[in-house]
This record gives sequence, structure tokens and C-alpha cells, in this order.
Amino acid sequence: MNSPIVMPMKYATASILTLLALGALPHPARADAVPAACMSADSASRTMGSASLTMTGYAAQLTGAETKVHVQQVTVRDRQGHLTLPNLRDANSLVSLGLLKLVHNASPASCRGVDERPALRTLRESLHQGAVAEMIWNKVALSDGSTHYSAEQITVTMRASQTSGGIDIVVSSSGLSAPGGSALPGSVNTTLTIPEQMLENTSTPSGRITISSLQALWAKGRLDGSGWVTPGRNAATSTGALHIAITDLNDLLATIRPVVPTGVTTALSVAQFMGHRNGNQVLWDLTLDGGILKVNSIPIPVN
Repeated sequence: MNSPIVMPMKYATASILTLLALGALPHPARADAVPAACMSADSASRTMGSASLTMTGYAAQLTGAETKVHVQQVTVRDRQGHLTLPNLRDANSLVSLGLLKLVHNASPASCRGVDERPALRTLRESLHQGAVAEMIWNKVALSDGSTHYSAEQITVTMRASQTSGGIDIVVSSSGLSAPGGSALPGSVNTTLTIPEQMLENTSTPSGRITISSLQALWAKGRLDGSGWVTPGRNAATSTGALHIAITDLNDLLATIRPVVPTGVTTALSVAQFMGHRNGNQVLWDLTLDGGILKVNSIPIPVN
């Protein structure tokens, strides 16, 4: 069931994967963080500052796949000046890689040798010294074969968390759309806190990710949420809880009904009776444990 009820989990996953990709910032003396055998990337022009990099006509594609991203303008910077230009360049490449792998729903064999661990100490040290890494993508086009998406802007910001041993990542996006219409919200914003030990071994993550805020806005209707997730190797070994409130659910259903399968809106219509009413809001508590997703303690047959 690909509905707004489970969409927050997907957006949280997208933010997590982006962070894991960002975790591989390389040492300045190291070669490109993403080898061409894994992902090809190019840009029409580059402008470099003391701690900033701007590119126009940026494009990246997974090698051996029809998964690609094109960005009209990319700005990567550290306002505090702790990250070097190679750091910023490779940070952008690795964000691209994380996003492409997410959309492709797989990691090509050629990418499995990309080693993130040697550079993690450099990233953490820079963040704890006050670095604030910010990536701004304007006019984004993303495709995987015949599937296409676009966004007016995507911004990712990383900084040391006020919580000891954590890294904050803030993701905001606007103008999300897909040809022919989709149930995507027009904008999504989320703030996550990732424990540093999770970046020590991204192939076997451990630790709890805190979702301090999640917001999705449609033309009519909005979703707000918060919670946590402890990721495992798959759904059966992952646990989590997400508290969701949808405002103006009937308006939201009317908005997405023309562009989603009938079963989705039917499921949402039924699901509202499982929620708790608070004025014009419907509230749900989602939990994942042992591979079983529950909504307000009721098991839901979602793959």
C-alpha cells in the first residue's frame, strides 16, 4: 500500500540514505570518493570559492543503469570554512550516489567497493569543530528508466548535534512532482539525528535515529510526524515508531484521488477510522517490530 500513511517512512529512509552517503567525505589527499566505474558525473561549469563550490548543468548517472539525475545549479558550502573544496565536491557526489541508489532500489555491483569508513573521522572532526555542510540543488530532474521525478529545490544541511555523539541532518524539498500527476506532497521537510556509531559501519548500522520533525504539505492537507527508528538489515530486524497527524484528510483524499489507484484512497478512507480524531486532524501511532507494521496497535498487511 503506497499511501501517505507509509510515505513518511519512505521520506525518512531517503533522508537516512542521504546521510549515510554524506558520511563518506574523503580526506583531501584521497582520490574521488565515487569511482567512475560506479557513477559518472559532469557539469557544464564550476565556480570555486574559499569554502564553496557552485556548479551549473550538473549530471550524474549510475554506471550500467538508466538511473540519472540532472541539476540546473548546485551550491555546496561550509559557512564556517572547515571543509575543503575536495570535501565539498565529494559530498555532492555522494549525495547524488545515495539518491540514485534509492531511486534505483539497488546498489550496482560496481558500487559495492566504495569504502566510506576511512573518511568518517575527518567528517566528524570537522562537524565538531563547527563545520555546517550545506548542499542546495535547484531545478532537479531525476529518472530511472521511464519513471521521472522533479523538484524545484532540495537542501541538505549537516551539523554536530547538541546531543552528545550525534549528527543532525536537515532535509527540505519543494516543488516535488512527477509527470502525469502523483500523490507526492509539494514539499517535505524533516530533521533527523543520527548516532555517530552508525556511521562507523554503514553496512551493518546500529543505533537509533531520532526523527524530531517531519512535515509534508499537499495543495490541500498536511502531514506532521515525529518518532524514531533503529534500522537493521531488513524490515524484520528493524524497529521503529512514528506518530502521525494528518490535517484535513478529506481534502487530501480529494486531492490525490485522481492520480493514485482506487485501492490507496479506499485504504486511507478505512484507515481514518483506526485513527484518533482531534478537531480536523486524524492521528495515528505506527510501530514496526519483528517485520510487523501496526497502526494504533492493529497489524497492517504492508510489504
